[in-house]
Amino acid sequence: GIMGCSLIYHLSKFGWTDVVLVEKNELTSGSTWHAAGLCTHYAHNITVMNLRAHSVKLYSGILEQETGQPVSFHGTGALRVTTKPDRMDEFRHVQGIGKFAGHEFNILSPAELKDIYPLVKTDGLLGAIHEPCDGYVDPSQATHAMAKGARDRGAEIYRNNAVTGIERSGSEWLVGTAQGEIRAEHIVNAAGTWCREIGLMMGVDLPVVPILHQYIVMGRIEQYAELDHELPFIRDPDESWYLRQEGD
Repeated sequence: GIMGCSLIYHLSKFGWTDVVLVEKNELTSGSTWHAAGLCTHYAHNITVMNLRAHSVKLYSGILEQETGQPVSFHGTGALRVTTKPDRMDEFRHVQGIGKFAGHEFNILSPAELKDIYPLVKTDGLLGAIHEPCDGYVDPSQATHAMAKGARDRGAEIYRNNAVTGIERSGSEWLVGTAQGEIRAEHIVNAAGTWCREIGLMMGVDLPVVPILHQYIVMGRIEQYAELDHELPFIRDPDESWYLRQEGD
């Protein structure tokens, strides 16, 4: 998945080349392959906002230039809409953090929202926040580009190699895998949705449970097909949905 590959990519970039990633199946065969790939700057504190800004910079040029691998970043921008005054206050709060950190956020009236997203119905909306530098990425391509960047710097990735057990031995970790044992000074649990299972091997009970959820893929919609540009992805954090355009 992208968490493990991002970790090994960044570690190798910082000079940690004696690094191994152990993957149960093929890269991106888990939750990564069907992720929406949304990349946002939106955050309630400056540290997370800057981390997200780093991701956008990475996906929108740096990673492809370094590795020669396509990433397919779409710089569409993003919108969040609301009917609630408290949420509008939150939007202004995030805009203020962004101003301090040097990241652009724009507060929109319903009419201004309609200018940016002409297909939106503004009935009952108080306003929106526009994130012009957001976008989305092909998660599978981004993961494989990170894997290549790590390999190019000497890191190794063992695929189809499930972890079967983890033990502590003196100052080392013994990681049992389908292909043999690995001795490591440090280990990182990067199993994402399934991190609890790996955590139990380490004697840690992580309160993470995968939950089944729904998504809808629509066919061609003429109003989108007639546009001359791709619309921003749009979310309603109160009703808990998002929508992004995929072709027509």
